Amino acid sequence: MKCVTNKICYDTKELAEEALIEHRARYYHNENSGPINVYECRDCGSYHFTSQGEVSELIKQNKSKIDASREANYWERKLR
Repeated sequence: MKCVTNKICYDTKELAEEALIEHRARYYHNENSGPINVYECRDCGSYHFTSQGEVSELIKQNKSKIDASREANYWERKLR
């Protein structure tokens, strides 16, 4: 499905939140920058990332997992 926002569409909130955690682990953002939560789109009914509003509780709860994945990704790229 394609949305008029041109954002990536996720069918469920759970899929969007899982992708958000993976995104935060893969890409380097400051604490309150980049995508920080998900929302249901009024245009297409799918879920998208947002950089607006409150930081997702899921991000807060998984901070150590995100940090560990970032560290692993850093060393994997460095050692290639």
